[in-house]
Amino acid sequence: MNQKNIGVLQALFGAVFFGFIPFFTLPLYDLGYTSDLTLFYRFFTAALIMALILCVKRQSLKVSFKSLACICLHGANYFFIALFLFVALRHADSGIVTTIFYTNPIFVLLLSVLFFKEKLEAYKVILILATTFGVAMLSGFFSGTVTISFNGLLFSFLAGLGYALYIVLLLKIPASDVSREVFSFYLFFFGALTSFVYMLLFTDNFKIAASLPEWTYIFGSALVTGVVSNMLLIYALPKVGTVYASILGVMEPLTAVFIGVLYFKEEMTLMKAFGIVIVVTAIILLTVIPKLRKNSI
Repeated sequence: MNQKNIGVLQALFGAVFFGFIPFFTLPLYDLGYTSDLTLFYRFFTAALIMALILCVKRQSLKVSFKSLACICLHGANYFFIALFLFVALRHADSGIVTTIFYTNPIFVLLLSVLFFKEKLEAYKVILILATTFGVAMLSGFFSGTVTISFNGLLFSFLAGLGYALYIVLLLKIPASDVSREVFSFYLFFFGALTSFVYMLLFTDNFKIAASLPEWTYIFGSALVTGVVSNMLLIYALPKVGTVYASILGVMEPLTAVFIGVLYFKEEMTLMKAFGIVIVVTAIILLTVIPKLRKNSI
């Protein structure tokens, strides 16, 4: 298997693992956790897991100031993406928030073309529009019951733009003198630090997690949706590029739909089924079209 195909699989599974966020987050909300508190424990625990991995591998945490500044930027951005998304969900239906957020491949494509001189290819534009339409069907955008306020629209847009920036900057502004594991440790550490400072300054929501159920969901979220998901994305980006990775990221809402149906007993509607078909078809075409074009030359 060539490196491009390995990268596709890494990006796909990274998005799938990220789609488990509702599985671990919703029970914490039921236990009284707020969005910022949930994010803090997710980042904090993920940083501890990465520290343990680095200890086992005997890797140093030494890093240059320039790389540390880059990682700090990525970590703070990582926190605000999630925060904007959670705030948007308080002002609008999840369907429209999810749809607007997962237009981020459009932002990734535009940023890559405008600032990094990447080639604008027609099939990528078509697949981005197709996946956006599929996500809209998955999330109930066309149900006729969605509502949104200006704040909901604004924060959904900011979350999508922030994630696009995160994807592009991870590849274009890397911390080149550190390993992926060290990078991930500092990414989660700065994410935890940013969320902790945010709580101290604005919400005062901090509390100590004390029970076994709390730590079970926190650890699961940190390991599956934090460490594993983010590491797979970091490994995939150099192999597949920013646009491919962002399009493959729509596996996240698809995974969330399956978890909702299988675990939370949500209804599988015909609209969702069509959305799944469109998203899966677009992802298959994303991997097939470049091979067909290459073989036709």
